[in-house]
Amino acid sequence: MVEAVTAPLHRLLLTIVALIAVPSAAYGHVLDEYLQSTLVVIEPGDIRLKINLTPGVEVAEKILAQIDLNNDGALSSDEGAAYAKTLRRDLAVRLDGLGTELRLTGSNFPELAELRTGHGIIQVEFSIIPGSVTAGTHRLAFENRHFNSIGVYLFNAARPRSASIQIVRQDRNTNQSTGEIEFTYDAPLHSLNAPGFVALFAVILLVMVAAVGRIRRGSRTLPRSI
Repeated sequence: MVEAVTAPLHRLLLTIVALIAVPSAAYGHVLDEYLQSTLVVIEPGDIRLKINLTPGVEVAEKILAQIDLNNDGALSSDEGAAYAKTLRRDLAVRLDGLGTELRLTGSNFPELAELRTGHGIIQVEFSIIPGSVTAGTHRLAFENRHFNSIGVYLFNAARPRSASIQIVRQDRNTNQSTGEIEFTYDAPLHSLNAPGFVALFAVILLVMVAAVGRIRRGSRTLPRSI
């Protein structure tokens, strides 16, 4: 009877110990890594990269040395802009096979003390130029080479706010430092630009002229009544 009661208690104790140990092991795994998470926001007139950067405790000083350039223990706006520029050089984005330009649209840097804890998150946002797309299917290819010796990467497309944008497919390599997003854009009629309206009007006019011509030819071939 005692053994019957002791065995379940022993298994319960082992389960509790395992549950306690797992988070510690998971946390220790990222101490020497630089987590870089990229979220791609695709809208009809704008495509943005929202990047969160989280240095692990053991690599924080190495990364902060690239941010706090004068080593005064504080981050200035110029130092933040310089680091964002460095990050931008390590990113490559192609839209439908063509290279794009990345424009810095926002950034947020925590205090150095917070970054040293392994919990501080650097937030950087880039806008892709050109960001507007035409109707149809498109492919966005992404590569992140920033601190690739210690980098751990995530790459995902955000859920579009516009119903005219549909994410068709997402592909990533093993460590997610590169990826591709295939998406479609169903452009509403009112979103056509001036050349688009001219082309549409020309097509409609040609169709109408052809239809009138067929009607006239048909009327000439009809037998006349006596």
